[in-house]
Amino acid sequence: MSAHDKAITLHLVRHGETAWNAERRFQTPEVPLSDVGRSQAATVSQALAQLLGERTNGEVALLSSDYARTMETASIISDRLNLPVLPEPLLRERNFGVARGQLYADIGEETIASWRDPFVRIEGGESWADVFERVDALLSRLRAEPPARELVLVTHGGTMNVMLQRLAGAEIDAFKLTSLENCALRTVEVGIRNLHSGFGTGT
Repeated sequence: MSAHDKAITLHLVRHGETAWNAERRFQTPEVPLSDVGRSQAATVSQALAQLLGERTNGEVALLSSDYARTMETASIISDRLNLPVLPEPLLRERNFGVARGQLYADIGEETIASWRDPFVRIEGGESWADVFERVDALLSRLRAEPPARELVLVTHGGTMNVMLQRLAGAEIDAFKLTSLENCALRTVEVGIRNLHSGFGTGT
C-alpha cells in the first residue's frame, strides 16, 4: 500500500460573504449569501475545478454545513464540479446562542473577547471546546470511513480555524482564532493509518 493510499485530502472552504458578515452581525442559520458572496463562491468553484481536474468522478465527495450560507456556497461548487452536496451538521459554525442576530458593536468588544476563551460557553450556545469535540468526531469518522479520497468540506470561519489547528496537532488550550477570508480555500492531507493516534498532517 502506497503512502497515498494511507491518506485523504481535505479541501476546506469557508462560505461566501453574507450581508451580516459585511455589517459585523452574529449570524443565524438561515442567513443567505449576498451577491458578493455568490461571486466569491463561483470563484472558489473555479479554483477547485482547476485543482481537481478530472478526478471528481467518483473520487471526490462534497460535504457542507447545513446552514443556508454554506449550503448555497456548496450548491455553486456542486454545479461546477457536478457533485451532490452531502449535508454535515458537524461542520456547523459555533453556536453563538443569545448573540445570534446582534451586531458586534452592540455586544461590545469586552464581552466578545471573553468568548474567545475556549472553555467559555455562551448562554444558549457553545464554547470553542464544544466545537473541538464536534470537529474531532468528524475527523475520526472521515479517517475511519472516508466517502472518497478527496473531500471538499464547506464550513465556517471559526470551525475551519478549529479544524486546521486540530489537524496541525493543536490542543484546545492553545486555540487562537485567526482571520480567514470568505471563500478561503485550504488543502490538507490527512493520514488514515493509526486511526487513534492523533491527527498527523501533510500539506
